[in-house]
Amino acid sequence: MLLLLATSASRAGDEDVRQALSDKITTAADFYFGLQAKPETAVPDSVVAAAKGVIILTRWSGSLAVGGTGGSGIGLKKDASGRFSAPAFYTLGGASLGLQVGGSKTQSVAFLMSDKALQTLTDNKFVWSGNVRAVAGPHSTGDSTVDNTADVILYQQSSGLDVGAMVAATEISVDNDGNRAFYGSPMITPSEIFTGSVSIPDSAKPLITSLNSQSSVIPTAKGK
Repeated sequence: MLLLLATSASRAGDEDVRQALSDKITTAADFYFGLQAKPETAVPDSVVAAAKGVIILTRWSGSLAVGGTGGSGIGLKKDASGRFSAPAFYTLGGASLGLQVGGSKTQSVAFLMSDKALQTLTDNKFVWSGNVRAVAGPHSTGDSTVDNTADVILYQQSSGLDVGAMVAATEISVDNDGNRAFYGSPMITPSEIFTGSVSIPDSAKPLITSLNSQSSVIPTAKGK
């Protein structure tokens, strides 16, 4: 009887973890759809079509309620046919993604335009700094020309006071525990997720459908 109760409690705990991770996918998707809902913030199709991958992040900074800095996000890679993969999970630490003053929540979507930027998705821990060139992304209502020299095209919104710096020394790590719990595999890696070894979760399907639709135009960026 005790074993049965312990097993049931463990299953319930696992389900809670998977639901929390699914909620992170939903949070990322809601942020992206929020950008797309307004012409002045919508990401042009040309950016998505030229990208090799994307990472969507939520970061808390200086919040007493949260206790310091940190955050999480998801990353997706485009395959040879131009379609986006199931998401892998990531955590944030270190300095700011967009320098912040005071308690704030920053949400960002970073389109990875070069092989150098794309490699960061499969590194266990990486830092965007001087070796990765990031620029602010164009919007659908303005100049939608893709900067072919950028490694990362970044869109972000903050609920706090944003004083500038596009990409500082932000440490982003693969959430191995999260990936293993969500996909039910004790040894799964982002590379395996990106190559289609897992089914796309229901919570990610609306986001992936949207990205795939935007990606159907002819890419304008050259490989780097």
